[in-house]
Amino acid sequence: MDMGRASKYKKRRIIYTILTVLFWLMVWQVASMIIRQSLYMPSPWETFVALSGLVITDIFWLSVAFTFLRVVLGVVISFALGILLAFLAMHSLFLMQLLRPVVAAAKATPVMSIIMLALVWFTSSFVPIFSCVLLCFPIFYTNTLAGLQSVDKQLLEMAAVFRVSRRRVITGIIVPSVIPHIYSALAVCLGFAWKSVVAAEVLSSPKYALGYQLYRTKLYLDTPSLFAWTLAIIVISLIFEKGLKRLLPQGGRL
Repeated sequence: MDMGRASKYKKRRIIYTILTVLFWLMVWQVASMIIRQSLYMPSPWETFVALSGLVITDIFWLSVAFTFLRVVLGVVISFALGILLAFLAMHSLFLMQLLRPVVAAAKATPVMSIIMLALVWFTSSFVPIFSCVLLCFPIFYTNTLAGLQSVDKQLLEMAAVFRVSRRRVITGIIVPSVIPHIYSALAVCLGFAWKSVVAAEVLSSPKYALGYQLYRTKLYLDTPSLFAWTLAIIVISLIFEKGLKRLLPQGGRL
């Protein structure tokens, strides 16, 4: 019975998703018909034609590959840095106090300010990665630190009484408490990573980049291609997020 209900619910969700997409495509089509100028609002068909022309070019796939690589590098660096420093700060009050203004400043700094500073300090290819790291690092750090601080102290005391090995304390008590916080940080960072990397690419203009292609199409007033690149970025971002969700162990949610 439960399996039947689950199957019906899944089918209903698929139907609702299709109807939602069709509804917004219709709204988009009506808007383009009212405006009647593809310079301002290309139709879904014009956007699809532009996208079809893009996906058969080398520049499209090279731009996708390099932007994807920058996003992955930015997330991985901020992930490793945030978790490492959180574990170290948990055992050093001095380090925790030392990092507090850095983390607060990184959280408060506007994205555009981060990108502008990065343009002064780094080459165009590294600007998007640096921007991503500076945006995502505070999230990983604060979430991991919160997870470490939420570890049940009574369990740690019991482990000490029964002389449980350090390795088993880490794998059996500390890690299970921290993992949900890391997953939560990862879910937030994925959206930030794509937005920050693409925005940085628009300004830094590396040779192969989705952000640079957005800027180039806007420069030449090629609005259908601008919509097509934007649609491609949205789809790739969703695929990346869903793919990562499938790779997570059971219990990890995005």
